[in-house]
Amino acid sequence: MKPFLLLLIIVCATEIIGANVQWFNVKKNYLIYNVYLLLSMPVYFWIFMNMLDFKGYIKTIYLIVVTLVMCFLAINFLFLQGPKEFNVYSLIMVEFIKGILALMIITKLFREDNYEIGISKNPYFWIGGATLIFSVCAIVLFGLQRFIVLNKIQIEGKSIYRVIVPLINVILYSSYCYAFYLCKKLTSNL
Repeated sequence: MKPFLLLLIIVCATEIIGANVQWFNVKKNYLIYNVYLLLSMPVYFWIFMNMLDFKGYIKTIYLIVVTLVMCFLAINFLFLQGPKEFNVYSLIMVEFIKGILALMIITKLFREDNYEIGISKNPYFWIGGATLIFSVCAIVLFGLQRFIVLNKIQIEGKSIYRVIVPLINVILYSSYCYAFYLCKKLTSNL
C-alpha cells in the first residue's frame, strides 16, 4: 500500500493546481491533467502489479504492455493531441486498462475466496471495485468530452464535469480510505 502515498500526493497536487489555474493566468487546465496522466500511470501500474502479484511470463508481458502504454501516452502528449488539448485518447485508454486490471483484481479475489477475511473485508476489493466504477464513469464522461463541451451540457447551471467528477472522486477516494482502514485493521489483528 505504500505506492498509494505517492499516488495521493500526485492526485492532491494535480487537483489543487487544476482547480486554481487562475493563479497561473491559464484559462484551461488541460496541461495539468495531461501531465497527471503521465505521472500517475506508472504508479497505478506499480500498484496493480503488486496487487495482482504477477510472476514469470505474465509479469514480463505486463511490463511490455505498461511500456507500450507509457510510450503511447508520451507520444500523444508530445505529438498527437498535444499538451494544450485534453488528451482524451490517453484518458480513455488508461481508464480502460485500469478498469480491466481492477476487474482482474476482483476476479482474483473471488477465485481465491479467502474465508478468513471475506471479500468485503479485503482492502483489494474496495480498491478494485472503486477503480472499476471510476473507470467506467470516466470512459463515458471523458469519452464524450468534445460533445459535452461543444453542446455546453450542464446540470443546474454547472458544467457536468463540476457535478459528476467530484461525485465519482468521492466514491473512489472514500473506498481507498476504507481500504487503508481495513489494512490497518488487518495488520493490527495479526
